[in-house]
Amino acid sequence: MFGLAIVYLLQITIALARRNKFVEKMVDNTPLLLMDGEKILGHNLRKARVSESDLRSKLREANITQLSQVKAVVFETTGDISVLHSNANHALDLWLMKDVNRD
Repeated sequence: MFGLAIVYLLQITIALARRNKFVEKMVDNTPLLLMDGEKILGHNLRKARVSESDLRSKLREANITQLSQVKAVVFETTGDISVLHSNANHALDLWLMKDVNRD
């Protein structure tokens, strides 16, 4: 019974702490830009602990045959890697990249 009360109190404490922007920023991660067009962002690859080999694998998985076909590659908060294809007829909607960390 005592253990259950402790778990419940911890859950409430964490839920309340997450409302604080500073705590939220420390706990939650944000999507990270790995490629901007054809440019590979090496410092972001290291930050995300993604190797160039893993990146190439994801590009092949996304049917990329030329780097010019890449608009952006994003390391998502779930650990997935999203590949956004470039399209000469349509620009990338900036809303899609709103929360992506470009550092």
